[in-house]
Amino acid sequence: MPEETNERPTERQYDKIIIGAGLYGLYAAEYTGKKGEAVLVLEYDEAPFKRATYANQARVHLGYHYPRSFATAKKSAGYFDRFNTAYATCIHSTFEKIYATSKQFSWTEAHQFEKFCHAVGIPCTPIATQRIFKEGMCDGAFQTREYTYDANILRETMLASIEPLDGVTIQYGARIKQIESCDHLYRITLETGETLTAPFLLNATYASINQIITKMDFQPFKIKYELCEIILVTPNDALAPLGITVMDGPFFSIMPFGKTGLHSLTSVTFTPHKTSFDVLPTFPCQAQSKGYCTPEQLGNCNDCPSKPESAWPYMSSLAKKYLKPDFDFEYVGSLYAIKPILTVSEIDDSRPTLVKVFSESPTFVSVLSGKINAVYDLEEVLDQYGSTK
Repeated sequence: MPEETNERPTERQYDKIIIGAGLYGLYAAEYTGKKGEAVLVLEYDEAPFKRATYANQARVHLGYHYPRSFATAKKSAGYFDRFNTAYATCIHSTFEKIYATSKQFSWTEAHQFEKFCHAVGIPCTPIATQRIFKEGMCDGAFQTREYTYDANILRETMLASIEPLDGVTIQYGARIKQIESCDHLYRITLETGETLTAPFLLNATYASINQIITKMDFQPFKIKYELCEIILVTPNDALAPLGITVMDGPFFSIMPFGKTGLHSLTSVTFTPHKTSFDVLPTFPCQAQSKGYCTPEQLGNCNDCPSKPESAWPYMSSLAKKYLKPDFDFEYVGSLYAIKPILTVSEIDDSRPTLVKVFSESPTFVSVLSGKINAVYDLEEVLDQYGSTK
């Protein structure tokens, strides 16, 4: 019989542990790894970029989308060139991006949108609405400058940058059982029994952000969760070189999906299938998922046996209501993801990048952002709480 012992199994120690291998998690790992820090990334899925970083519009924001939030628009514009330069290989920029304001039910009129663009300092050139839209549907249309990113190329680019960094480890299929604070360190226990420690813990899980926060007994964010669908379509020859967004209200976007040759189709009204205001995301489909997805641990919607039926009939009808028949498209498939939105943002449609420090010794930080090019907001907190070795 082996001799009993009270000794704790050997722990793996790091300077930083990052939960989530989406864009924000991988960027934080690369940024700190280049400084020589020992970094561990814990990812629930079997590969990075399996959820929101991939299943979204792939829009690299320049600010046009936020005419009712000047601060959000300015932040988007400020990082636009930096992101496009750093990740040039994944950027699709050679299409014409059209923004238009609907003649009815819009919160922003054409002259207001043009004035807003000039105030932010982003390009905005009026074009004839009848070039793209059916008569009487839009009161203004503008040629703008906005790009999309290809998530698959971005993932490979970031992994290639991380690969030579000896101090960075990515662990896939990680299941967190417990997080506790002890002696100025956070100790994470995985379901496998492994224990991991670090003085700095970054929660970069996006839709699962409150699931991690509540494990640690901190006050969760007030969030509205939306179960969203991104429809992928094949554009015809007339639509292929265009990206089109009708705003500001219950309208739609149809634009290139990175460099895939497909377009993404979304709508303010029909992209969200279900909404939850609970502390942890709770949806009716979870009960039919046979334990695959729960409020405490979200499954990947794209692999879920109970994901919603597509809203294709409604989204396509809305787009075709506005677009001239010359611009056509065909259904290819759908992507699903949970989108968390701070409830305070519902007032003015702002989308701030929230980087919150919950504790300092040990350090626990959570980041919540729906804008890909705002990733650089992480740098300040990563520098402030850098390794002291």
